[in-house]
Amino acid sequence: MMEPASKIVPVLKLSDGRFTPSEASIVVEKELPVIINGEHLAIASLTPSMEREFVAGYLFGQGFIESAGEITRLDITDQGADVVLATADILSSRRMKTTYRIVSGGGRTAYFETSALPRLTSNFSIAKEDIFRAMNLLFERASLYRETGGVHSAALFDGAMNLLCVVEDIGRHNTLDKVIGYALLNGIDCADKLLVSTGRMASEMVMKIGRAGIPLVATKTAVTDKGIEIGEQCGLTLIGFVRDVGSRMHTNMEVRVFQKAEMRIYTGAERVR
Repeated sequence: MMEPASKIVPVLKLSDGRFTPSEASIVVEKELPVIINGEHLAIASLTPSMEREFVAGYLFGQGFIESAGEITRLDITDQGADVVLATADILSSRRMKTTYRIVSGGGRTAYFETSALPRLTSNFSIAKEDIFRAMNLLFERASLYRETGGVHSAALFDGAMNLLCVVEDIGRHNTLDKVIGYALLNGIDCADKLLVSTGRMASEMVMKIGRAGIPLVATKTAVTDKGIEIGEQCGLTLIGFVRDVGSRMHTNMEVRVFQKAEMRIYTGAERVR
């Protein structure tokens, strides 16, 4: 049975200078142990949805597997994610030479040399209006965000602007893992796809996108200098601060409504028509 992604809790709400009893919807945070060929790899904190996709995307994004074909079994049980790989040699070798670092989201990620990242040569392009459409549709479908205000979102589109996958999670890294895992498990070629996200694009985020072969990514928020560097190295199109006319942003206890469309293209501008 699917676990709920949110729950109602009692709160005291300040209104007209007074605290009154009320209720609020909050996002559920789940711990998911990841067991590979009987060996404990990690414990993930995530929103309880698309756990199989998350695990597949995490293993691929961190370089522990090269394709979905290496996964013999991937089951989500009460004890966690039980994964069997066709061979544990790659995993063991990868763990032996992997170093770890604390990333921008505060978690820990495996680090691998940027020289191992692919160079994307896709000639996929998209109209700027479609980028706004994709971001708007992401927010329309982000029901858990509207309910709780406590998650990040990401979505994958094809060139015809068909929505292939939309995910929400407490972690912006987790949303990428779920999207990439969805593509892996469903045999989707990402060479002509657009990814939109609510998360800041720091280096470890852009690395995952480049490794997945997604040529174009747009976020509603910021991009870091290292993210731009990785984007240039991979040859992907990196876009930040995507805000369409009428977009709303909560800041300093106020709501700002954008009166004109905005975006900033940091790398790969030739893909935007």
